[in-house]
Amino acid sequence: MATFVYRITPYDPTRRDVACCGGTAVPYDTREQVSAACVAAAAGFALDDGADHLVIDNPMPEGFFSFSNRLAWRGHGLAGLFPPDLSGYHDGAHVPLGTGLGLLRAMLLREGAWCRLHAESGFFLHVGERDDIYVGGTRPFAEAAARARRLGLFVESVERSPYDTALDETGDQPAADGAFWTELHCLVAEHGGALLEERYVANAYRWHRLTSSSQISAARKALAPRARLAVWPDLTEDIEAVRDAVLRSERLALLVEQAPDSSFRQVRVAEPWMGRTDAAHLQIKAGPGCRAALVPMEPAERRPLLAGVLPDADGVVRARWRTNRTPADERRTFLGSLRDGDVVTGTVASGLDDVGVHVNLDHEWGHGLGFLRVPEMSWEHFESVDDVAPIGRRIRAEVLHVDWQWERVSLSVKALQPDLWRHFVDTHRAGDVVTGTVAHSVPFGVFVRLAPGVEGLVHIENPVHIENPVHLTESADLGPGGSERTVVAGDEVLVTLLDVDLESRRIRLSLGSRTDGAGPEPT
Repeated sequence: MATFVYRITPYDPTRRDVACCGGTAVPYDTREQVSAACVAAAAGFALDDGADHLVIDNPMPEGFFSFSNRLAWRGHGLAGLFPPDLSGYHDGAHVPLGTGLGLLRAMLLREGAWCRLHAESGFFLHVGERDDIYVGGTRPFAEAAARARRLGLFVESVERSPYDTALDETGDQPAADGAFWTELHCLVAEHGGALLEERYVANAYRWHRLTSSSQISAARKALAPRARLAVWPDLTEDIEAVRDAVLRSERLALLVEQAPDSSFRQVRVAEPWMGRTDAAHLQIKAGPGCRAALVPMEPAERRPLLAGVLPDADGVVRARWRTNRTPADERRTFLGSLRDGDVVTGTVASGLDDVGVHVNLDHEWGHGLGFLRVPEMSWEHFESVDDVAPIGRRIRAEVLHVDWQWERVSLSVKALQPDLWRHFVDTHRAGDVVTGTVAHSVPFGVFVRLAPGVEGLVHIENPVHIENPVHLTESADLGPGGSERTVVAGDEVLVTLLDVDLESRRIRLSLGSRTDGAGPEPT
């Protein structure tokens, strides 16, 4: 255990409210600059220790901070550090200091990868949940700490790292030794085939369908060092049975598919909609040579036929795969507690142009999980998102859908508000004459507000050019039967309802009262 441990952070420890809001108390403009300062500080500690190589411990290509599919867009931060097949990125791998610092940068940028790094001298580097770095060794690092402070970072001595290996929960880790492979040969011979799961790093999988002794031998030679292995029943060609299992499933599971060319595809989260056959794009492919299976993800539900961890060349199992719950596990548990129709509260955190806003839900693990789209903000017309959902506003919303693959909760504020449109339609019909207020003009007509949140359009048969209808500075000349009338925003007008379409939420109007008995105008 290291004697001297330091916590390095870009946040002022006396202002934890800043960290909780995602801000930084140091004068950097971008996350890249913050991570660069942290990496430079960590490099100073490593050089003072004399460490020129680091050992990778409990690596993940994704999954410590988030299980979201968007992490895959940037290669989990491992591109350029390791080959595409990630050879060399495994538990116990020795990497140069430069590669270790590259891993540190990827972790700070939340690109997906996570691991612990240590040297034989006892030096270590750990990355925490809020950009905290824990550095330790068997000697004090006064000069390195001073350099880190000059970079604008905060450095404090702590008793231990929260990711100390002594705090690991590891569970049962039997060796995938000779007895394991003998039993696997017997299973394949008895059942005609089996599915071998290779977790070469945490939360990442390779799959091997084994139907003969030669395939078992070939797969064994290709396994990554210290991989965790699990043997499951063989894939099935009964795709309908797999679809039924997905539809019935109430737990997250891996959907594993094998194509006719023997290539594998996996979907980390198998949701019930993936089993539907009426979807435009079928999620489970069927046809000659197609096979599939559903493999449990939750530890309590994982009951493989065989399981084991690959020992090192001398037969000793040195990998200690931690089973501690990660921030990603906690987020997934929170997502699993939400149901469509639930009511949640939160704070608007950031906007995405005219698409919607991100919402920090009121939960320890709800940071950035909510998303409120523009159409779900209000029943009433509004000119700007800032009018109804500015950053910092507290909101109360209904859960529309939980998207597991993107770790996003779709929200609706207007679902908790009365539908003024439906009330208006229920109390009015075509031919009614009502009083309204001119709301705003467009090149093809004028919108009239008939009730709060309800507007209809008076169409202009011969459109006029309106330079700036948004600012309501122009007028439009309207009039049935050839008589003209000039209206501007704010005018009260008498209008006749020509047509009411609840499905498309459109009302067509004419200016004035229609007393000719002609009824609604043709569309």
